[in-house]
Amino acid sequence: MATISTFFRLLLLISIVPALVPQDSIFDVELVHRDSPKSPLYNSSMTPFDRLQAAVVRSVNRASYLNERITMKASIDIQLNLLYMDAEFMMRFSIGTPNLQYVWGIVDTGSDLSWVNCVDCQCFNKTAALFNQSASLSYKKLSCISNECRSFSRGRCTDDQLCKYHYGYIDGSNINGIFSSETFSFTSLDTKQTTFIPNMLFGCNFWSLNTKVNDPGSVIGLSPRPLSLIHQLAPKYISKYFSYCLDEGVGSRLFLGRDKKMVTGKTTVTPLMTQDGYYVVQLNAILIPDEFNILITRKSKFRAGNIIFDSGTVMTLLDTQVVDQLVSALTNYVSLPTVEMSHYKLCFTVLSTEQEEMLPGMWFSFDGTLGNFMVSPENLFRWSGRHVKCMMIVGTVGIQIFGNIMQQDVLVGHDLDKMELTIIEKKCSELYKLK
Repeated sequence: MATISTFFRLLLLISIVPALVPQDSIFDVELVHRDSPKSPLYNSSMTPFDRLQAAVVRSVNRASYLNERITMKASIDIQLNLLYMDAEFMMRFSIGTPNLQYVWGIVDTGSDLSWVNCVDCQCFNKTAALFNQSASLSYKKLSCISNECRSFSRGRCTDDQLCKYHYGYIDGSNINGIFSSETFSFTSLDTKQTTFIPNMLFGCNFWSLNTKVNDPGSVIGLSPRPLSLIHQLAPKYISKYFSYCLDEGVGSRLFLGRDKKMVTGKTTVTPLMTQDGYYVVQLNAILIPDEFNILITRKSKFRAGNIIFDSGTVMTLLDTQVVDQLVSALTNYVSLPTVEMSHYKLCFTVLSTEQEEMLPGMWFSFDGTLGNFMVSPENLFRWSGRHVKCMMIVGTVGIQIFGNIMQQDVLVGHDLDKMELTIIEKKCSELYKLK
């Protein structure tokens, strides 16, 4: 009877796995903000002001990690992810066949290897969903003599000839696991159709130690490096292109592949460069036409470009001298009283809708003939206290980062063939109408 059951399970596996994605497809996945009630990290006791304050702290912490990583040239020896409590946007996906096992993963444009915590993992987080690899017919441990392991810089041999990896983090966290392959599946937010992708390379964690608290138990890497999700999907299933629209509400989505219907609207295009697994662009100036024009002149630590475009950092971090000039220029431009708030460089007292409308947006001028992007007042200033709105830009003496608050409610595309970054003025809610 067990033999018959196994036979039918194999038939089911065969019927599922060949249902591959047609070439040049696009599929979308819902993204969930960490502070959404749908998030496994949601803390109902926090107020909106508490959440923004925590986001500022996470931004500064993440920026210090990125700065140390790039300064130390540690991209090979030290891998940096969002480090758990610093997650901002997550996605729910499934792995395994024939029964789909759902897990939450941090989406990080700065990580390469995607990994999950597996059953029997000696993990610090006992509440996250674990992947039961023994219950999946499509799960495969990779040997250390496999081509996949040989091309994986982290791959090392275990006593039983399996491909083992180890990641050490700057804050003392560690993960260990077996380099593996499995069928991943993603469910469209619109059509509810599930797409199956066989033989995806990922890490199956069997041990982890973290110095912080809660994480959802897995990471989806979208960096420009070969093991990332976008590199594994392209060019076999999709074009080497991904985009996202971020919204702290319920409209956030990740698009894998390109759809011509999505590229309509006012568009900013700027050359995209990569360094140490991050996406870098060149920011030349910040301005309000006929009011001020602040040039970005500081020498960058990057080989090319001067600012990381990062989905995992909330705030935008600019050179302290640039921020000081911005504070001076905006204080003169906005006829509202200022107020001091911890962690913020510039805050205004706002007592009415009419006063709120006095807060401006600003142009960010990037390289390229279509390199000017208008950051809306809503993304430049946020409520940080009762009757107080603060600028979502803070100073740094390290690397500069264009954070996700100033990327919200626009479609941000990464074209890894043309090496271009595009910003399309299209609200996340409008994207539902395109499918």
